[in-house]
Amino acid sequence: MSGDGLTWSVLLSSLIVLNVSAILLYRKGKMPLWGSGLIIGILGPIIALITGSIFLKIDYNSMGGDGFGAAYSAAFIGFVIVGNGILYLIVGVVKVIRNFIRKRQLDQR
Repeated sequence: MSGDGLTWSVLLSSLIVLNVSAILLYRKGKMPLWGSGLIIGILGPIIALITGSIFLKIDYNSMGGDGFGAAYSAAFIGFVIVGNGILYLIVGVVKVIRNFIRKRQLDQR
């Protein structure tokens, strides 16, 4: 498998796992969306570091490269996952504010 295919497969599989778990936890009422976004944003760099170290070992041992591709792909994976977490955080905060305003308007009537 090429480096691009490996990068995309790791990115898509991690995004699917994180997004499905965030949505399931929100629907069951166990975690708000902003909390999931915060956790995903924190897990993004951790996943990127682990992936980058694995890619670096693969690049050094099998391909004899210098590791720049592994670093770029790990940074890309990290930025996309953190961006996904920020998106969940923003949507969650907007939902909380909207629900607060609606509740306040119903209480005034």
